Amino acid sequence: MNLFELLSPELTFCNVHGASKKRLLERSAELIAGKVPQVSANQIYEALIAREQLGSTGIGGGIAIPHCRIPRLSQTIGCLLKLQQPVDFDAIDKQTVDLLFFLLVPENTLAGHLEALKTIAERFSDADYCKRLRAANSDAELHAAAQSLPGS
Repeated sequence: MNLFELLSPELTFCNVHGASKKRLLERSAELIAGKVPQVSANQIYEALIAREQLGSTGIGGGIAIPHCRIPRLSQTIGCLLKLQQPVDFDAIDKQTVDLLFFLLVPENTLAGHLEALKTIAERFSDADYCKRLRAANSDAELHAAAQSLPGS
């Protein structure tokens, strides 16, 4: 699975405000639902919260990869956010988070999402890649940086 085939310019958001983890998940659900009409913001939010209750998706280094299964979703959806200000996301390294990649998968998807999560985590483990994302000042710049390959 090519990770960034999942990420469209419409689901790339730069300088998003989130005062807390809960509010950020709420705002992110609203942004995603605004572009994916087959699911509601509440449905996305509830699924994200349920997943976070199992353990934080903050993987360290200022990165979080919130992910969940969504009933009636027809395809896997990716969404990238760069925050205005980092928020406490209960990350494993206790650092605040400023880059998030949301992965929403259809409820009955059996394969593929674990590979996508692995690919996302690998991409975000590249410090130069994250630096390019953090340097973006607009949605378009963030999407272009996200599409860049490591080492470019």
